[in-house]
Amino acid sequence: MRLRAMLVCGALAACTTGHVTVPTDPVLRQVPPPSASSAGGGGEFAARIEGALAEPGAAAAPSATPLDADTLNLTLYTIEQQKIDARIAEQELAEARSQLVIVQPGAVPQGVAGVNIALFAQQSTNAVGERIYPRGFGVRGAGACGRFATADEAQRAFLAAGGPASDPRGLDPDGDGFACSWDPTPYRQLRL
Repeated sequence: MRLRAMLVCGALAACTTGHVTVPTDPVLRQVPPPSASSAGGGGEFAARIEGALAEPGAAAAPSATPLDADTLNLTLYTIEQQKIDARIAEQELAEARSQLVIVQPGAVPQGVAGVNIALFAQQSTNAVGERIYPRGFGVRGAGACGRFATADEAQRAFLAAGGPASDPRGLDPDGDGFACSWDPTPYRQLRL
């Protein structure tokens, strides 16, 4: 033990005195690994492991694999994209609501009840003034037609009273089936 202490003290003294030598050779030398016989019997164990790994069908040594197993994980992107899409949708909805115009309903127009003069015009084929139905002698109609504001109203009243086969009110003196100069042409052009 004294010898060791003296060697350590001598080595320390040599370091402080500046008598330490540094090799000038820049080449590093590789130290050979210890042989199996010098491993103290461990060589046999190492040889057995190497032989087992070299056998066909042996399990391969586990290698480092990435956490995602080489697949893309889009969950985070998808969640972020959904948030962005939701914000955009909210903005578009707010913009659409700001442009919304609410129209208050007005009175419902009254439908014309009774005779369908458009359907009658579609079903008739004769021209205005072409006599089809027999009428009595004498020209009536001028005074009778004055009771109606429009020719359409006169035609409705004429058909409701039994026209075109009969004309008790005298609205169709020429017997063409059209009362008080009513013209079926615009109604014939309609697609029913």
